[in-house]
Amino acid sequence: MSNEEDKNYVSVGSWMFMLLIISIPVVGQIMILVWAFAGHNESRKNYFRAILAWILALIALLVILILVGSGPAILKHIPSLTHRA
Repeated sequence: MSNEEDKNYVSVGSWMFMLLIISIPVVGQIMILVWAFAGHNESRKNYFRAILAWILALIALLVILILVGSGPAILKHIPSLTHRA
């Protein structure tokens, strides 16, 4: 299958190259953003958008876990903030 027949076709070599690039720490994060929003290949864009969605979901979960873990410490300080005379 060639790119002329199907513009959403991505070869195995292309996938291997993209996975190699995203494994590089800073360059990988930048390229995930570039490949998620640039270009004409919808298959590639959807794949990297899914990766971004997972990253955002994990960040949200991490923030929730940090807030829940800090909950008792936050609750301990609330009375001192509301009962000032």
